[in-house]
Formats: sequence, structure tokens, C-alpha cells
Amino acid sequence: MKKIILFFIVSLGFSSAQTFEQVSEIIYNKCSSCHRPGESGPMSFTNYTEVVSMGSMIEYVTQSGYMPPWPPDQEYSSLLDERFLTDDEKQIISDWVSNGMPQGDPIQEAEIPYFSEGSAIGEPDYVFELEDEYFIEGNNLDDYRVFVFPTNFTEDTYIKSIEFRPDNRKAVHHALMMADVTGTGAMQDAESPDVLGYEAFGGFNLEGVNPNEYVFLGGYAPGMNPIVWNGSLGMKIPAGADILCQIHYAPSSIDEWDRSSINLFTKPASEVEREVLMKMWLRLDLDIPANSQTTVEACLNFSDINPFLDFFGPNQFDFFGNVVMGEQNCELPESWSLLGILPHSHLMGNSWEVYAETPSGENIPIIKIPDWDFDWQGFYYPEYMQYIPEGSRIEAVAKYDNTNDFDMSWGELTTDEMFFCPIYYVPYQEGDENIYLGSTNNLSSYDGYIEDLTVFPSPASDYIEINFSLLSKGELKIKIYDTLGREVLGSSKSLTKLGLFSDRFNIDNLEAGKYLLEITLNDEKIQKSFIKI
Repeated sequence: MKKIILFFIVSLGFSSAQTFEQVSEIIYNKCSSCHRPGESGPMSFTNYTEVVSMGSMIEYVTQSGYMPPWPPDQEYSSLLDERFLTDDEKQIISDWVSNGMPQGDPIQEAEIPYFSEGSAIGEPDYVFELEDEYFIEGNNLDDYRVFVFPTNFTEDTYIKSIEFRPDNRKAVHHALMMADVTGTGAMQDAESPDVLGYEAFGGFNLEGVNPNEYVFLGGYAPGMNPIVWNGSLGMKIPAGADILCQIHYAPSSIDEWDRSSINLFTKPASEVEREVLMKMWLRLDLDIPANSQTTVEACLNFSDINPFLDFFGPNQFDFFGNVVMGEQNCELPESWSLLGILPHSHLMGNSWEVYAETPSGENIPIIKIPDWDFDWQGFYYPEYMQYIPEGSRIEAVAKYDNTNDFDMSWGELTTDEMFFCPIYYVPYQEGDENIYLGSTNNLSSYDGYIEDLTVFPSPASDYIEINFSLLSKGELKIKIYDTLGREVLGSSKSLTKLGLFSDRFNIDNLEAGKYLLEITLNDEKIQKSFIKI
């Protein structure tokens, strides 16, 4: 009789812990940003019916680590928008699938985050769209096309984000965006009035233009999130500039059409105290012998060879591929606050590691990608501005695995190789290392102090962990109430630091049942329920 009762209790507890209530918290916050209509995911995960129809597949790809895609080593450095699942989260999904994927109480399911239509991050201030569809010939060749979007800005305009929106996601391989104030791009476009844009196999075909006269704004690759510059940060688009967008259409045997667009998110110049700067880091003398595993090590070079791009190796190269002899100078000329980085290789890429070595010999880890995947790459930025002292050397180690019978070198084609790494930064100011770079998941007008609140696990047995983004300093109060409205746990503390906030509460002594968590900061209250088992 005892065995029967024990089995009933264990089964009841197991069942209550394996409903969609808990799984929805994971799926909606870690998967739905891509897996929803109009985004990169091939199927939608926005409700129970959609998720349960793919439950076994979700278990397989999460257990194997294939999804959600997050190539960087999370133990090496802490980055924004990390999409990996914890072992506990993977186990919850697996147990739910094994238990038959019950729905539980729909009212207790997690709320899906707000997502704007036509954007991954919010409502844009400007939308630039191709005036007509561009025809992509199915000739099995790479097609690099630059499209020109006049901004008609009469004064310098600062942006907090630029977002490329691919129309034909199967055809668009990647895109680069740049501001041109010289009109050179527009003149080339005008030379072929019957065809949209102009051909530009390498770069933007701006030969003869001083690179100081245009600004690299950002890029796109599948799975890549747009960069958002919050607070007093902003990137400048000069008055009268055209936005040039180079789109690489991958080889295909089928004729395709595309009408991609660009979303621009601006901010008043009065709010921009610090202009985001960028240094592009390439190695044009890339040499990867046939049937070899090659390691390329290089430092970011500050030799005065080109104000826009820096190259390194036995020879120095300018933006147009001309050899320029000169000594390397790898010492950082001023202290930096690093804001973001984009390591980039092609199909032979094996791994990346970027770090800074300070004058005192200390190593500052920036990013490590142990298993490079060409299909899953992005621009990564740290949770907080990363202080790199003056005189430091920024080093990169990229590894390549060439299993072909021919040598590989630098080139624009997918079947060529690259060592390419843009870096965004601002000159360091005291206290930068305490400035959090993250914000809300969208750029809509949200004026709250607390964002992205999560309570994990739920159902919970002995503890709950609270996580949220803190956008204001002040007196924080956390209270837990039972179903009769009685306060059963609580704490308060004065917060002086913005950014991610985490706290853990021991609930081992609470009775099984439903509870309400209430967080108060500067008169704003946010509530979230959880279950104790």
C-alpha cells in the first residue's frame, strides 16, 4: 500500500512539473524571437499548439546543442543576448516531451515578449526599401550588388540602430551598409539606369574616395541581431549622405527576386555625447596551403597607413589592395571602451579567439568561438563596456582547416577565405566599465525601470532565481505573497548600479501551491506568479 501511495505522489509531482507552463518560459524567451512569422526561423513557436507539434524535434536540437545557436564560449567572456540553454532548461524540455507534452493551465503560461512587425527590435523612424524587385539570375554565380538609398538628411543624423531586413531570405547571403557623402555610389548607380544598383564584387567600388568620407554602419548575416546603441552612445550619418547597401546573393540555379529594406532608428543629437567609432581589421595576405590546418595570429595594427582600415603581415595593404610598406605598431594609442566585435571567416574557418594583452602582461578575454560555423555568425558585444588600457595589444588567433587540394587565400567569394573583424569602440572614460550596454528587446517607447523579468524554475521546489534588467537606480523591494495575500518572504536593498540583476530566494520552507512575486522600484510594480511543488 505504501508503494502505491508513494508512486501516486511521485507521479503527481512529476506531472505537475512537466507542463507547458514551465516550458513556455524557456521557448518564448530563448526561441520565439527568431521562430515567429517573418523572422529567420523556418517554423513558428508562439503558442502551445505550434510548440507541441515540433516537440520531439525541439528536444533533439536543444539536447544536441544545435539550437539555440550560440557559437561563443560562454565561459570565456560574458556577452549580451546569449541564447544558450542551461542544463536545467534542456532537462525541463526533455522531461516535458517524455511526459507526453501536456499543456497544463493555459492561464499560467508565460507571456510571450512583445515583438514589432517588420522588425526584430521595434518601430523604425525611417524605412528605406528597394524601389522595385531586383532580379537574381539563376546562373550558379555569386552576385554582389550595391543599392543606393538617398537619406536626404539636411543635417548630421545620429542613429541608435540600423537593421537590414532581407526579403528573400533564401537568396540573401549577407549584407553590408555604409554611408557615402561623396555621391560616388549614386553616380555608379546612375550609369546603369535600367538595372537596380551596380555591381561591386569587392567592397563598394569607391576607388579614389578617401575612406574618411564614408562610414561603415553595420551588416547582416542569418541569425545576427542588429546593434543597438543605448544611452549617450550614437553613430553618425553625415548630412547629405547616401546609404550604400552591398548585398551578396548566393549562387543558385533558380531565378530569384528580392526587395530587401533597411530600418533606421535615430536619436536627437542632444542625446549623443559619445560617437561610436569603428576600426576594421583584415588580413589580405591570407595564405592557407592545401590539405593543411593553418593558424593565423595577428595584432590590431595602428601604423599610420590608412585611417579607415588596418592590415598586417609582411606587407601592409590599403583599402584598394595596394601594398604599403611600413612597420607595425600594435600598441593601443589611447584607452578604449570596447563595444562590439565581429570575427568573420568563411567555410574553412575553424575557430576564433580575440583578447587584449595589457602593458603589465594581463590578458583580457574578449571573445572565443571554439567551433566556427559559417551559417551562425553575428556581431557580439559585451554586457558592459570593456576597458582596454592604453598601450595594450589586441591579438587575434584564427584557425582554418583546408581539406582541399588547392591553396586558399583572401577573397570575397564564399569559396575563398577571410580574416575580417570590425571592432566598435569609444575612447575610455572613468566608470565606463560600469555602463550596461543592454536594454529592452525592442525600441518601442517603454519607460519602465525593470525589464525582462524571469523567475526560474517554475514549478520550483527549494529555490527560485530572479533575473531582470535594471534601468534605474533606487530602492528595490521584493516580496512574495501566498494566495491569501499574506507576505511570506521579502527583502529590500538600495541599488546604485544599472544592468543585469539576479537574486535567489530559498523557498524550501514554503508549502506547495501558487505564489505571487512582486518587485517594486521607484513606485513601479511588476508581478509574476510561480508554483512551489
